[in-house]
Amino acid sequence: MKKDRAATEEKIYKAFLDILKDKGPQGIGINAIAKQAGVSKTLIYRYFGGMKGLLLSFAQKGDFFKSLLAIDEKKDNIENLKLFIKEGTKELRQNVLTQEILRWQLIENNEDTKSLFKYFNTQVGKTFTINEKDESLNAAFQLMIGGYVYFTLLSKFNKTFISTDLTSETTWENFDDAIAKTIELFSKL
Repeated sequence: MKKDRAATEEKIYKAFLDILKDKGPQGIGINAIAKQAGVSKTLIYRYFGGMKGLLLSFAQKGDFFKSLLAIDEKKDNIENLKLFIKEGTKELRQNVLTQEILRWQLIENNEDTKSLFKYFNTQVGKTFTINEKDESLNAAFQLMIGGYVYFTLLSKFNKTFISTDLTSETTWENFDDAIAKTIELFSKL
């Protein structure tokens, strides 16, 4: 019985991913997933709790951000942060699905994405406290990361931001370097 459930869960999850890749977040729905997986909607709700659970699985399996899986609570926050930023910024720029889900959440702020982002924020939040004595440093760093995410999402539709060329690899290398230097600076304070 457990083997059948695991196989069915995998079919459902695969159908979810396939539709997500083909149609994007706005084109996905429980009916379409059930049809593609060849299962009833009831099984999707039973096994995943609906779209919320599928999106949470998407994050937990690392399909949203694989670099989240590299966060090790036994490591120093600074080391985790350096690794996450190094891998995460590159991954964000390459993972079109993650970008689409981020846009989806911003546009609709729907209930389905809340569990995914709660999980994401919890995981990343474990490493974002880089200076316990000065909260403004943590806020400044998070502002930088928010800007990076914004520029990544913006770059799909706009080639520049003010005078910054968002199509230039040098621009992104400079952004990565600025974040790395900021982490170093904050870690010394």
